[in-house]
Amino acid sequence: MKKILFSLATVLLLTACGVEAERGSVKSGKCVPPQESPDPSLTAKIDPLINDAADRGFAGGVTVMRDGVIVYSRTVGSASLSENIPITDSTLFQVSSIAKYFTAALVLKAAEDGKFTIDDSIEMYAPGTRLATRGVTYADLMAHKSGLGASYVAEATTDPDEAASAIDAADIDEEKVGQFKYSNDGYDLLGILLERAYVSPYEALLAEEIFASACLSNASHWALVDVTDPHIVSQPLDGFPDSLLARNYGMLSTAGLLITAQELAVYQHALVQGGILSPASLEALFAPHGDTSIGKATFGAFLSEIDGLGRRLSARGAESWGDNAIMNHYMDMDVIVTVVTSRGPAEDSGQPLFRNELSEAIEALLFR
Repeated sequence: MKKILFSLATVLLLTACGVEAERGSVKSGKCVPPQESPDPSLTAKIDPLINDAADRGFAGGVTVMRDGVIVYSRTVGSASLSENIPITDSTLFQVSSIAKYFTAALVLKAAEDGKFTIDDSIEMYAPGTRLATRGVTYADLMAHKSGLGASYVAEATTDPDEAASAIDAADIDEEKVGQFKYSNDGYDLLGILLERAYVSPYEALLAEEIFASACLSNASHWALVDVTDPHIVSQPLDGFPDSLLARNYGMLSTAGLLITAQELAVYQHALVQGGILSPASLEALFAPHGDTSIGKATFGAFLSEIDGLGRRLSARGAESWGDNAIMNHYMDMDVIVTVVTSRGPAEDSGQPLFRNELSEAIEALLFR
């Protein structure tokens, strides 16, 4: 099959010609703001946890949603490391690998749109490649079963064809093919395949199919805003690497999502309520695909059975420069807890990430 070439200029031209990819684009007439009904007893329990964390450097946001209603939401700290720019409900955070959870939803949406089935080989949009020849499927990539590794071989690469070639040439762990092996490269490739399937930039697809459908008015993407501006994005402990500031295929679909704690909860609620995917696609999204140390791997997240609580779906992400976030959905109780921060703590601090500390403490307060 003849090789298909999709240049960066081509996909960006499509944006200029009408594919909307603006920050927080929303389909008119579909959106209803989330209900908010603060729970005073919950506030009295969670506020001291956040105050203590803030005294130790936490800056970020925490949201609790119960039965589709926001019962707790708070932001704290400064978005800047050098001046006082208070974090607000619209301050964005890089949530790292939680982007994979969104990418998986986009892949399932593409399957609904007839671009492929998730059990198809990637051959149609990666013809003649080593991975296609090996029969790697979209489901393999989403479930981390392709044998590709956790490295970012496409990091700082701005051309999609060069990025795809780098991923195709990356090492494959033969012993892990068909088994779980966490793979950033696999999700980077999924972003490129989505662009080829729709002939549209990934961030435009994210805005149209996810942000608009879930009524996310603030959520954005690494490629769309100045991530170094603390009036838009909370700045991390060590600063964003200069080599990654431009739109690149090492960030695009595996770590490029920018969102607030509140909108992360709103997204999950919209998703499970059928606002984005069909029931069959949701079933595929949440199906377990192998054991890991933090639960059974699903497409872009992890599913655990917690004593006394039932199923907990957890999407999480962390970066060495300080960003970390978590979305825990206690599915049998319909409670969603989200934590986002840009302040670590630092990797060498010996302290747990704020996402873990706060989400675990809130879980204990809510249910035990």
